[in-house]
Amino acid sequence: MTYPPNHTIFWEGQPSHAVLIIQSGNLKVTREADDGTETILAIRGAEEVMGEEGVLMDEPRSATVTTINDVTGILVRADVLLLFVEEQRLWPMMYRAAVRRRRQLDQRLLLVRLNVRNKLARWLLELATEVGESTDEGWVIESSLSQEDLAGRIGASRVTVATELRKLRDRGLISTGPQRIVLHDLEALQMLTTT
Repeated sequence: MTYPPNHTIFWEGQPSHAVLIIQSGNLKVTREADDGTETILAIRGAEEVMGEEGVLMDEPRSATVTTINDVTGILVRADVLLLFVEEQRLWPMMYRAAVRRRRQLDQRLLLVRLNVRNKLARWLLELATEVGESTDEGWVIESSLSQEDLAGRIGASRVTVATELRKLRDRGLISTGPQRIVLHDLEALQMLTTT
C-alpha cells in the first residue's frame, strides 16, 4: 500500500482488522483529549509495525495513525498476523515490543514538567533523529507537521510554540519554512533540553 502525506490509516476507536508494516516514510500516532485537542504520542518509521496492539488484544484502535510524508507499507489482515505469531511462537517478542513502547510513553509523560522551550527543543531533536536528514545546512526535517501538531505533542498552545520557534530562529539555532524545519546547532538545542 502507498499513502500520501496527511492520510489517516487507522482511526482511534475503529475495529482493529489489520496491521501495517512500514517499509518507508513516517507516521504520527495521535490521541484526542476530552477537550478535542490532538496529542502526538509518537512518530514511527520504516521497519515498524503499526496497529498490532489492537489486533493482538482484539480491541479497538487506541490511537489514530496518520502519515507525515509519503508512506509505503504492507497491510496484513488480523487473522493472518495472529496465525503467523502463533505458528512462529512470537508472543514473547510481541510482548517485549509492547512493553518497550509503553516505557517510551511513560518517559514522555515524565517530560510534562519541563517548560515549553525544553520540551520543544527535545521534540525537535527527536524529530531530527526519526524523520530528519543530515545536510550541509543542518538537520532537515521535511514533514506535514504543523505548529498545532508540535504544540499538541508537547502539551502547549500553538501561540506559545510559535513564540518559542521564533526565539530559536532569532538565535540562529533553527530556520523554518513551509513543511520544513532545519536544525543548525544540535549541541545548543541539546543544552536547552536540560536548562
